[in-house]
This record gives sequence, structure tokens and C-alpha cells, in this order.
Amino acid sequence: MNRAARPIAAIDIGSNSVHLTLARVSDGDIEVIERRKDPAQLAGQLERDGRLSDRAVDRVVATLRDFAQVAKAHDAVVRATATAAVRAARNGQTFLDRAEREAGVDVELISGAQEARLTYQGVMHGLPELRDSAVLAVDIGGGSTELVCGRDGRAALTASVATGSLVVSRTLLGPDPISRHRIDRARRRLEATLSHRMRDVERVGFEIAVATGGTAQRLARLAQALDGEVRADVHRAFLSRLALDTVVKRLARAPTRAERLAIRGMDPERVDTVLGGALVFQVLTRGLGIEGWTVSMDALRTGLLVDTHRREADRAD
Repeated sequence: MNRAARPIAAIDIGSNSVHLTLARVSDGDIEVIERRKDPAQLAGQLERDGRLSDRAVDRVVATLRDFAQVAKAHDAVVRATATAAVRAARNGQTFLDRAEREAGVDVELISGAQEARLTYQGVMHGLPELRDSAVLAVDIGGGSTELVCGRDGRAALTASVATGSLVVSRTLLGPDPISRHRIDRARRRLEATLSHRMRDVERVGFEIAVATGGTAQRLARLAQALDGEVRADVHRAFLSRLALDTVVKRLARAPTRAERLAIRGMDPERVDTVLGGALVFQVLTRGLGIEGWTVSMDALRTGLLVDTHRREADRAD
């Protein structure tokens, strides 16, 4: 078997979760073999001195060890990346060293711009009908928000803002009960934080807005549930500006965790962070005059699979 034909294990060490997607990749197709997830919430494990806690590092290294065993069992090529939480951590290099030494996983610490480009690759793979359009793709993670404008498969603008659903929830909204005053204050802070990037996006321009990542998918499911509809797959769903505002209003009427859990369509793993992510999307929607978002189920990990497949094919030639 040549290297290009081997499965690929894409590992994404994000601020909310650590994901493994194991798949066989061809030029136009991705056949998923296995998916695994650890909701580690690394961004929430940054201590006051800016270091990842020992417990958090131990947990993720153990997860990577398990993921490496899955990859080894399938003779897979491993591609692992770390994003905002590790970028922000003062002991990020210590974590990377332990991941290689103890789990045998060489983790790439990618920049926000690299993350945005890989996300765009993933979006274009999952929505090939948009390849000829000017697309704005936004992925709101736990620790950062990536924005990329592109056309014809090429990114014209990549930007990363060091705020995401977990950061907003922890630093701007604060503990329960979450008051309307704190929500309004968080929205104003986000408008100021995102204003520069929104001007960059307006300068480049776009025709279609795509929302991707776990926050966007959950918001689409919440919007559908509030409208009396439940679908397993929200890929290509349209999240209108009105529907997003309705979700934010419903979340604002649920100031405690128990009340948010009672909302139809809520995911227990995102109950503490989804309002923070929703506010980021709402600020971008209003600031950029977006009438609605096309939701993509493909993002960074799909981009990792596609990009790694191309790398391996080039090496085999």
C-alpha cells in the first residue's frame, strides 16, 4: 500500500474539545471510518498566570495517546493541530513536548491565519457549489473566531480574533445567573473587538456568508427546535438573521444552567458557552448586514484531511 492510500487521522486540539476524525480520502471523497471526541475545554483550564493546568495537560495527553492507538490500528497517517488555547498558554511548548514524548503525536501549533485557511478548505470541500462565489466563512471556536473571505478555492483574507464562545462566556458574561445587563455589555464589547476585522471583510467583500463549527451547528439546531423542527443534519441549513435573534432572545430568558438545559435542542456540552458564541455571530450578522448564514458541517478537520491527502499524494509522486 502506498502512503497516499493510507487512512488519515486528523486530530484537532481545540479550545472546547479534542477531536479525532479517521477517514479514507480520495480527490473528491471523504469516507469516515471513526470519530472520537474529548470535551476537554482547554480554554477554561488556563490558570491566572496564563498556564494550562497540569490536570488539563494530563487529560489531553492521555486522550492523544488513545487517539494514536486508534490511528496505529488502522495504519493511518496522523496530522494533529493545536489552536487558540495552546497558542494562548504560557506553557504551550511544554504541552507540545509532552504530546510528542508521551503520546507519540507531533502536534503542529498553527496560527490563526493557518486555522482560517484550513477551515476554508474544509468549507469548500463540503459546499463545492459555492466555489465560484465570494464567500465569507466564519468559525467561532471556544478561544478564537476565524474569518476568511475567498473565491475559486483561494483565500483573499484570513483573520483570527482571540475571542470565542468559551472566552465570551467566562470573561464577559460571567457566572450564573446571567443578567440582561451583562449580555448587553458583552455585545458592546464584542462590537468594539470585532469592528476592525469587520471593516477588513467589508473592504474585500462577499456574496454568501457561511457559518461553520460546533457553535454554528448548535445554533442552527436550536433555531429549528424553536420553530418546531428537528433534523439530524444541519449541513446547508439556512440560519436567518431573524432566527438567530430569536435564539439569542430565548437564551437570554434562561439565566441559569438549568433553564438553558431545558431549552429544546440544547446540547449539554455547550450549555455553558452557546450564548457567548451566539453573541459573536449576532454582532457579525448585524455589523456586516448579513441576512442569514448557510451552515456547514465541514470545517477545520475536513480541511486537515483534504490538506494532508494532498501532501501525501505529492510525496508519493
